[in-house]
Amino acid sequence: MKTYISQPKGSNSCGAYSIAYYLWETNKAEYINDRTFVTNIHKKIQIGSNNIGMPETYSNPEKMCNELSNSWNSYAYTCMLPNSPLMPIAESFNVATENINVTDKVKSGGNKYAIIICSVGNQPQALHYMLIKYEDGTFKLLDSSYNSNDHVVWNAFILESNGKLILDGNYDYCYTGAGILVE
Repeated sequence: MKTYISQPKGSNSCGAYSIAYYLWETNKAEYINDRTFVTNIHKKIQIGSNNIGMPETYSNPEKMCNELSNSWNSYAYTCMLPNSPLMPIAESFNVATENINVTDKVKSGGNKYAIIICSVGNQPQALHYMLIKYEDGTFKLLDSSYNSNDHVVWNAFILESNGKLILDGNYDYCYTGAGILVE
């Protein structure tokens, strides 16, 4: 089983780590577990200055899609359900979205991988990106959150009807109905 590095504590680089995990899983990048490689991706996909109070270092899903599509020849597009709590944020940033549930698409086999956007706790602007796949009848994810072992592996999870992710450990993630499909 492949293991990967976790993001540095407080770095807001989960979007870049999700892209890197995808590239490493698919053998599209040779710089496995190279923090400089991930840092360079993160510099390209940050939201930057904005008027809605989002941290500038957060990842912009549209820039993430551009990075995957243009730099890595992996067509990617942002998807968001109409009732997603992130819809006002997407509209503020003029992010074009497709009305597709990424977890349904991955589960049906339409896409092997997706990057989901979850809220953390009850904070709609505390967002976290994670690479997912559906394999052997089970959803699995790579969670880049800082851990002292610096050891990230695929973890099985259950997606409840209310969007809450149930997985081993003390996590409070809720799927926002938004994510990125990678072809």
